[in-house]
Amino acid sequence: RYGCEADYNKRLEEIRKLTGGTGVDSAIECLGGQATFEACVKATRPGGTISVAGYFGHGDSVEIPRVEWGVGMSDKVIRTGLCPGGNVRMSRLLGLIERGRVDPSSLTTHKFAFDEVDKALHLMETKEDGILKPLVVFNE
Repeated sequence: RYGCEADYNKRLEEIRKLTGGTGVDSAIECLGGQATFEACVKATRPGGTISVAGYFGHGDSVEIPRVEWGVGMSDKVIRTGLCPGGNVRMSRLLGLIERGRVDPSSLTTHKFAFDEVDKALHLMETKEDGILKPLVVFNE
């Protein structure tokens, strides 16, 4: 739904080259997809952190790729994006953006006026039209 496995594998190869084969210190899963979650686990070095900010709205479970997780012995930390919530979470996320540590623009695939928010939510739920993340604009 969010990309094909070949794309993720190509990106994982690039990450391994850039990190000398060790993986990244931290990865952020922000789409709520099984494939993107697995890619984050695979890309993260032992002792690293996977932060899940995406919403997993379907299914009974999320699978962890066992080998890349180090069979539970690689000390990888998985943190969910639901705690802390509200203002604390948004302040932290906006701070990362403001300091240039995270650039969300590549995930923003659609732009909506505020009066189209229902359409944006519908597309987010159905994943139609190749949407990843919408940008809702209050004033143009």
